[in-house]
Amino acid sequence: MQEIISTAKETALFPLTINVLPGAYLPLQIFEPRYIDMVKDCLSKEKGFCIVLIKEEKELSTLKAQHSATGTYVEVVDFNQLENGLLGITVQGKYRAQILDRREQDDGLLLGNIVQSKEADDICLEADYENIWRVLREISEHPEIKKLQFEIDFSSSSSVAYNLASLLPISPLDKQLILESNSNQIRLDSLQEILKKLGG
Repeated sequence: MQEIISTAKETALFPLTINVLPGAYLPLQIFEPRYIDMVKDCLSKEKGFCIVLIKEEKELSTLKAQHSATGTYVEVVDFNQLENGLLGITVQGKYRAQILDRREQDDGLLLGNIVQSKEADDICLEADYENIWRVLREISEHPEIKKLQFEIDFSSSSSVAYNLASLLPISPLDKQLILESNSNQIRLDSLQEILKKLGG
């Protein structure tokens, strides 16, 4: 059970077949009118929305869409008009959020009451997981990764786990398991296994 550390607030939900972890960035192309309106509203009111991972893809745009009850609250950090005419935005994950309930607007946009979930006890576990810290430091020094401007706190096990999971070529479901875990040791154990499979 996730412990909550904020009062509930109504927030737009954006169900996707991909997800983003706290601290990481995600570029998106926005073309559906309800989501264009959502982005405009977020920018004008300086607020974010919540990305949630879809469990079933059959009903993407209705209240019937099944998505995870744990998502990531994100904020728009950049936007521009793309060459294909679509609205391009980049969002950054801010914190893990629990969706308490939801409703659908007339235009099909989902709104949910969300609360911020407390992170796991955030002691630095580098001594026990030296390989994970080493791999993340090596990846984060790559010139192309540096351009992404990840904000990595190497003294925070949560930050290390989230950022490494964001940078590794793993599935949205694997990322979701990292997001939903209430233990940094479980997160880091999972990442150890993933690194073994990847040969790292």
